[in-house]
Amino acid sequence: MPKAKLLLCHNYYQEAGGESIVFDNERQGLEARGHRVVTYTRDNAEIQEMGALAKASLVSSAYFSPRTRRELTLLVERERPDAAVVQNVFPLISPSAYTTLHRLGVPVIQAVYNYRLVCPAGQLYSRGEICERCVGGNYLHCVARRCYRDSVAQSAWYASILGLHRALASFVDCIDVFMVPDEFLGRKLVQGGIPAGKVRRNVNPLFVHRYRPAADHDGSVLFVGRLVPQKGVRTLLRALRLLRSPGRLRIVGQGEMETEVRSALAAPELAGRVELLGPLWGGVLDDLMAKAAAVVVPSEWYDNLPHVLCQAGALGKPVIASRIDGIAEHVQEAVNGFLFPLRDAEALAGLIERVLALPPAAYAALSRRCRAHAEQTFDFDVHYRTLSGILEGLGGRAARPLGEAD
Repeated sequence: MPKAKLLLCHNYYQEAGGESIVFDNERQGLEARGHRVVTYTRDNAEIQEMGALAKASLVSSAYFSPRTRRELTLLVERERPDAAVVQNVFPLISPSAYTTLHRLGVPVIQAVYNYRLVCPAGQLYSRGEICERCVGGNYLHCVARRCYRDSVAQSAWYASILGLHRALASFVDCIDVFMVPDEFLGRKLVQGGIPAGKVRRNVNPLFVHRYRPAADHDGSVLFVGRLVPQKGVRTLLRALRLLRSPGRLRIVGQGEMETEVRSALAAPELAGRVELLGPLWGGVLDDLMAKAAAVVVPSEWYDNLPHVLCQAGALGKPVIASRIDGIAEHVQEAVNGFLFPLRDAEALAGLIERVLALPPAAYAALSRRCRAHAEQTFDFDVHYRTLSGILEGLGGRAARPLGEAD
């Protein structure tokens, strides 16, 4: 019997990141398992090419996009997908994706990788601290605190989009399943009004077998991520100053703190110990990670299963991560990594030294545990089993019975 035909929807961000990798992995993995996959995507890079009139119209189309309604209607009528897996819809696709698919009878699985459904800024982080003020539905906090890009206007824009669709119940009524990478994110959605019965946990799709694990290292540790305060960059730099061993740090990424980071690296105690490499992807990043003793994830917000955490495990590398909700669910002490108290630079430095000091045989054993954990926890087969169960559960809601031939 033919497998379900699936529609995948995603609005790419201007800056590449883990969500885009996840979307591409989902498509490749489903196609490899015999599913017919149709995609509907937009890219925020389009905004840079827009004229003044088009940008002005974007302000209104982000609430309901006529283009999305028109294009998705034609696509669904032509392709007749059994179900849709939707990732990001902001701002070009808009929540019109949900209302259109619901109207056409296509079940919707929302793959949730941030807090946008309960927080206009998407991160539950504001002004240098964890912030849950908007979870209950009062998005005026976002406007007052200028949470989105430090702009009252843009914060009000996203807050009003979210507020309108909360009032219309667009998310609750039009989305059948909210697929989350960890229990913590699921609980936040429920606190924000999403029915608990619609929330399902599933890890992000990753092809662990494509990575060649490395059971040794060159004495470096690696940070991969945006250079922003919530990623814990300042804590990481403080920890490096406290290291007694000659550990080296490689930083992969860019962001608003780049000037501050470069200034910090000019200090005599850090001279020659840190490489700021900018954004890297693909095989180049894999090679750097394979050489590292550990991957540091010092996040100070509720990070949700960062792609780099899964990637590190696939390469046999332990992660050293903040003990904070979200990340902590995915790190088993001394199995695939270690946890340190939030913003505790001394504890972070101690864990870096602990990993660097491991004898080769002990490090190789840790590396094998990391890889085994990744295979058992993060591999696409694990993701696919859960997704298949979700799809089976949607069989009665499909536009046509799952597996029925065209």
